[in-house]
This record gives sequence, structure tokens and C-alpha cells, in this order.
Amino acid sequence: MSNMPLPLTVNPVKLAEQGTELIGSIALSKLPRVSELLVSSEGEVNAELVFGRDEQRLRILSGKLSCDVSMVCQRCLEPVSKTIQSEFVLGLVLTDEQAVNLPKIYEPLMVELDDNMELSDILDEELLLSVPMFAYHEPKDCKVDASVVDFYDEEVEADKTEDKKPNPFGVLSNIKFDK
Repeated sequence: MSNMPLPLTVNPVKLAEQGTELIGSIALSKLPRVSELLVSSEGEVNAELVFGRDEQRLRILSGKLSCDVSMVCQRCLEPVSKTIQSEFVLGLVLTDEQAVNLPKIYEPLMVELDDNMELSDILDEELLLSVPMFAYHEPKDCKVDASVVDFYDEEVEADKTEDKKPNPFGVLSNIKFDK
């Protein structure tokens, strides 16, 4: 087990063979795809990564990520703080055939037997999947007037009910058939 900062590169196959656990953090700025969605890339991602083998002797990487980020509120366009958490289990595969035959509970991660990988690439991809599409303040905390938000929500609900068109076969429900 390691409590040191996360390494920049790892050999996932070797770590899986050794049953290595890495606990540490990485700067958000090292995750470019996630960073471009944020107001600021300041802060750190806390990670718990476990490399090992499952019951079928497949090499796996399981992990938990968490971080606090600042995104743009889609109502008032001001920064809003959000906590992002991700849990994942990846199956380490060497070939496309192994990826196809991987149990459905694992997402495949293509690796080379003796090559190192950028750990930040793996974490960037997994965290990206957990970033919310839209971020909002709570209505009471948002700079947009709450009555405008409530009015908008009522309008959306009204539009949904108006979209229901009359059934052209509804008239047939009134016809009585003799048997």
C-alpha cells in the first residue's frame, strides 16, 4: 500500500500482478479534458486505486475518485461548487479479442504488457464520465430571482401537458358493439 502522491506513469499489468493499492491525489490541472469543463482547474482529485486479479484471474483496476470543482451555473452564469465522485472497475486487456470476451461488469482498458501508461489519462477519462452535464445553484442560492425559476418550471410543465394531442381514434371508444 502506498500513501505517496500518485505516480505520473504506471505499468497496470505489473501493478495488477503485484496486487498494488495506490492512495493519493493528482492536481485537476493534470486532467485536461475535465479541466476544460470547469471555471477553474485548481484543486485536487483524491483517488483510491486497486490493481489486482478477480476470481477468474482477470487483471482489473478498481478505483474511487472524488473532488470538488467549480462549474458555471446554467441559470445565473456564476461559479457553483459541485462535488464529483466516480467509482469504476476496468478490465485490463491486451487484445481486442480479450476486450470482447470481458465480463459485462468491466469496462475494457487496452494496455501493453511491458509499457507504462499515463495515470492521468485513465483518471481523466473516468472522472469525465461523472461530470454533470449542467450545473445549477440551489434556487435559494442562485442570483437569478427564484420566481423566474419557478415561472420557467411551470411553463415547462404546461408545455408538456399541451403537447398531448387528442387521440384520433378516441371517438371509437364511445361505440358500443352488439355481440
